[in-house]
Amino acid sequence: MNLVEISHVSKCFGDFTAVNDVSLTLAKGEILGLLGANGAGKTTLIRMICDLLRPDGGQISVQGRPGYMCQTFSLVEELTVHENIRFYATLAGLDRAQTAAREEAMVASLELTPYLNRQVKLLPSGWRQALSFSIAVIADPPVLILDEPTSGLDALSRRRMWKLIQARAAEGTGVIVSTHYLDEAYYCSRLTIMNGGRVVASGVPQELAATQQDFLTYFR
Repeated sequence: MNLVEISHVSKCFGDFTAVNDVSLTLAKGEILGLLGANGAGKTTLIRMICDLLRPDGGQISVQGRPGYMCQTFSLVEELTVHENIRFYATLAGLDRAQTAAREEAMVASLELTPYLNRQVKLLPSGWRQALSFSIAVIADPPVLILDEPTSGLDALSRRRMWKLIQARAAEGTGVIVSTHYLDEAYYCSRLTIMNGGRVVASGVPQELAATQQDFLTYFR
């Protein structure tokens, strides 16, 4: 059974159609890449999957409550790393023992011990993004939605982020990740390329590359 099923979904803002008749699915352990230039409709689609926007047409079915990491940092800048983790764990409904266990695992995996008592606003952007990712999965959601998680990061931080994404998928989480970096396509199990609110191509990265279609057209 698919974790996410989207059937003929559309969304308009006045006379502007942001998402136009989009259908896609997400399976357990799959990384689905949403590719396209800014304004292609990726973020609007993601917000509908997260139930932050209502579609004007079509159906969206999501198993469980998805973890969501938006384009901008959702961290409380004035709080420390430790305080942010505790704060979001409380919002997720975790008890004290669960929070302590998740914090220990997060700190170990991200090597955050030197930064634990540092205010988030003083962290490098790569570490803030990694912390945002870990907070998005703190409640162990079956579906994880990541909107441009590597935007603005250097090459090392981008690679670190993708290792976190791949590790999560290996544990069975279904991941939808939007990006405008073409080189990140090969990290995904499957791709959906959007342009003007529509799906213009979909498939396994290697198969799409083999078609020799000029997908760069959709990123200009």
